[in-house]
Amino acid sequence: MKLDHKRVWSLCKDFIKKSIDPMAFQTWFEPIVPLKLDSDVLTIQVPSLYFYE
Repeated sequence: MKLDHKRVWSLCKDFIKKSIDPMAFQTWFEPIVPLKLDSDVLTIQVPSLYFYE
Protein backbone atom coordinates (compact mmCIF):
# COMPACT_ATOMS: atom_id res chain seq x y z
CA MET A 1 0.00 0.00 0.00
CA LYS A 2 1.41 3.37 -1.03
CA LEU A 3 1.09 6.14 1.54
CA ASP A 4 0.75 9.81 0.69
CA HIS A 5 2.66 12.61 2.42
CA LYS A 6 -0.24 13.57 4.70
CA ARG A 7 -0.71 10.01 5.93
CA VAL A 8 3.02 9.55 6.54
CA TRP A 9 3.16 12.78 8.55
CA SER A 10 0.11 11.70 10.53
CA LEU A 11 1.84 8.43 11.42
CA CYS A 12 5.00 10.33 12.41
CA LYS A 13 3.00 12.66 14.65
CA ASP A 14 1.26 9.72 16.32
CA PHE A 15 4.66 8.22 17.13
CA ILE A 16 6.12 11.52 18.39
CA LYS A 17 3.03 12.34 20.46
CA LYS A 18 3.60 9.22 22.57
CA SER A 19 7.15 10.32 23.43
CA ILE A 20 6.87 13.97 24.50
CA ASP A 21 4.87 16.32 26.68
CA PRO A 22 1.52 17.32 25.10
CA MET A 23 2.34 21.06 25.27
CA ALA A 24 5.69 20.50 23.55
CA PHE A 25 3.97 18.49 20.84
CA GLN A 26 1.36 21.20 20.30
CA THR A 27 4.03 23.91 20.15
CA TRP A 28 6.67 22.23 18.01
CA PHE A 29 5.03 19.54 15.88
CA GLU A 30 1.40 20.45 15.30
CA PRO A 31 2.24 23.56 13.17
CA ILE A 32 4.40 21.55 10.74
CA VAL A 33 2.85 20.94 7.31
CA PRO A 34 3.78 17.96 5.11
CA LEU A 35 4.48 19.03 1.52
CA LYS A 36 5.51 15.95 -0.41
CA LEU A 37 6.79 12.42 -0.20
CA ASP A 38 9.46 11.46 -2.71
CA SER A 39 10.55 7.84 -2.39
CA ASP A 40 11.26 7.63 1.33
CA VAL A 41 11.91 11.35 1.97
CA LEU A 42 9.17 13.45 3.54
CA THR A 43 9.46 17.18 2.89
CA ILE A 44 7.87 19.38 5.52
CA GLN A 45 7.23 23.10 5.93
CA VAL A 46 7.79 24.84 9.24
CA PRO A 47 6.12 28.14 10.12
CA SER A 48 9.32 30.13 10.73
CA LEU A 49 13.10 30.08 10.77
CA TYR A 50 12.87 29.69 14.56
CA PHE A 51 11.24 26.29 14.11
CA TYR A 52 13.83 25.32 11.51
CA GLU A 53 16.77 25.99 13.82
